[in-house]
Order: sequence, then structure tokens, then C-alpha cells
Amino acid sequence: MAARAAGKLYRNFMRQRVISTSIGASRHCSSAATSAPKIPHSSKKGRLLTGATIGLIIAGGAYVSTVDEATFCGWLFSATKLVNPFFALLDAEVAHKLAVSAAAHGWVPREKRPDPPILGLEVWGRKFSNPIGLSAGFDKNAEAVEGLLGMGFGFVEVGSVTPVPQEGNPKPHIFRLRQEGAIINCCGFNSEGIVAVAKRLGAQHGKRKLETSSSSSPLSEEAKHGGKAGPGILGVNLGKNKTSEDAAADYVQGVHTLSQYADYLVINISSPNTPGLRMLQGRKHLKDLVKKVQAARDEMQWGEEGPPPLLVKISPDLSKEDLEDIAAVAVALRLDGLIISNTTISRPDPVNKNPVSAESGGLSGKPLFNLSTNILMEMYLLTRAELAECLERDGFKSIHEAVGADCR
Repeated sequence: MAARAAGKLYRNFMRQRVISTSIGASRHCSSAATSAPKIPHSSKKGRLLTGATIGLIIAGGAYVSTVDEATFCGWLFSATKLVNPFFALLDAEVAHKLAVSAAAHGWVPREKRPDPPILGLEVWGRKFSNPIGLSAGFDKNAEAVEGLLGMGFGFVEVGSVTPVPQEGNPKPHIFRLRQEGAIINCCGFNSEGIVAVAKRLGAQHGKRKLETSSSSSPLSEEAKHGGKAGPGILGVNLGKNKTSEDAAADYVQGVHTLSQYADYLVINISSPNTPGLRMLQGRKHLKDLVKKVQAARDEMQWGEEGPPPLLVKISPDLSKEDLEDIAAVAVALRLDGLIISNTTISRPDPVNKNPVSAESGGLSGKPLFNLSTNILMEMYLLTRAELAECLERDGFKSIHEAVGADCR
């Protein structure tokens, strides 16, 4: 089809050139002049260049039409590497806004290649096509959900979203540490508020459901999407306003307004950029907070899929005692999960040798990897208290009896 269209375009172009030349010739014959004017050398070059360009377009269109969708998709993603250095030249916050805007307007590559089945996993009854996702902090106001999920992420988490709009901390917000592969941010929950985010999520939710239902047969595998509205899992990260005196009320308000669009909900109590927020990670505060938020979620009306899972996002800077307290609360209240971890206020080597490290805020990137991985290991060990319960539920009398059960 593309090759035939390209050929038609070329024939039409040549027909126009012939008609134009014929008209020019007839006008010249009716004039008093007896000899045809010479075509300027520069004009000939222009025509040759135009013809060559059109030829390349035709040839390119014909070739693209023979390339499979997966190969073409790979080309597009490879081409973005040429653009990335341009963003590095811009102010960090300007680059961030441009990237979000590009995804919101569909100016980013769209992943058409299906994920290999081996990458799929199921958590909380939700099917993730792959385990790689985009965490909260990038698309704070849910401007680009469709574009970001279309890039191939297994899940996208928006927010943190505060009940009332707030600008966050004074700018500049974001500082690059290029050599260390890191960023320091002190944004402070800059948010357009839950009303603006709810409007966007509502519009995107309806659009994605419509596209999914119209493009997939109810009996097809494609119709068995992972999220509420279509392929890809959407998480909503909730925060509190800086001046709020009742943190629980802020999170409850977020649940009431945004949970209907979320495949999972996150209580963010670990950002280092909101004064007093991390105090909510203490045992008593956390227990009271989680109870109130769970009650707010469970009192709402839910369909067959049930309420969205509730997770808590914690800091990587907690002591062993703090981690034990959080694990105890998570197990006792049957929390659906923990997100490990947020940014760190520490400045490990080699970041502490960089003058930019003196900026306040949370550090993310390569220097955080070891710290967050260690916290992940600690919490994995601390939250296995439910192992006995799982054994009893599945009818095993001991761990030894359960080992290798699926292979026997």
C-alpha cells in the first residue's frame, strides 16, 4: 500500500511538472521573443535536489512498507538516543517538563512489540506484562499516562498527588550529578491537586477502556488486560499538603477521589522534602494512619475486581529498629505491599565529593542502588512472618513438606 501510494505521489508530481512546462512553453511561443530563455544553473540544481529528495521519500516509503512493525519500532527507539544529548544541555527542570509534555502529546515512540511471556507476572490479581515500571515523581499530575504506558512500561505510577494544589519548595528543584549518574531533588510535593488529577485520570480511563473494548474481542487473549482500563498497570501515589495538620485526612481524601482509577494505591510517607512527613513511619503513627486509610478504601463500593491494593513507600534511611516496626505493622494490618525505597538524604561515595551534594533534598540514581537493595533484603526477611499462615492455608504440616511440592 505504501509503495503504491508513493508511486502515485511521484506520478502526480511529474504530471504537474509536465503541465507546468507545457503552459510555460505555450506562453513563450505566443510572445515576440524568438528564442527560449536559458534555465539558470541554480534553478537546475534546485530541481535536481527536489527530485532527489522526492525520490528518497518514495524509496524510503516503499522500504518501510516492507519492514515488519517490530523492526520499525526498534528503529524509533534507537533514534531517540540522538535526541537525549539535547535534553542534557537544558536546565534539568526544563528538560523534565519537556519530556512530560512530549509523552502527553504522543511525541514519543510507541512500543508495538509484545513482551515475551517469560517477563509477565501476576501480583494482587493484576497481570503485569513486564516488571519494569516508572515510579512516581516523573508524571506528578497524570498528564502523560497513555503516552508513558505506550512506551512499554509494565506499570506507571503518577503523583505524589496532594489534596490542595501547592507549588512545592522554592526553585531550583532539581540538580544533576552527571558523573555519578545521580540527581538531587527538593521538589516538595509540587502538585496541581486531586481535582485536576482526577479530571485527567477520568478522561484517560474512559478513553483507554473504549480503545481496549473496540480493538479486542471479548474472547481474545488481548482482552484480558492487566489494569482497570487497558494494558499496563496504573498506580496512584498519594501525599499530604505541607501545611496540613491532619495527615490521615489528606490521604483519606486522596483515596476517596482517586482510588477508582488506580490499579494500586501508595501512601507516600517518606519524602525528605516535606517537613515532618518521615515521622509518620514510626510504629504508632504508621499503624493509626494505615488503619484509617484502609477503612476509607474498604467503605467504598467496589466491583468484582475489589478495592485497589494499598502500599506504603518507605525511606532508605531507616534504622534496623524502624524497619522492624514497619514490618510488624505491615504484617499485623495485612498491608498489600511496601515500596522500597524513596530517595535518600545521605551522600554516599563518590557523591559526597561533588560540590552539588551540598544541596538539600533527596538523592536518587546509581549511588542509591546498594542502599535501597540492602533495605529491600532486610524488609523481605522481616515480613516473612506470614509464612506459617501460608503453610497452614495450603495444608502443609511443615516447611519440609512444602519443599518441592509442585514437582512431585
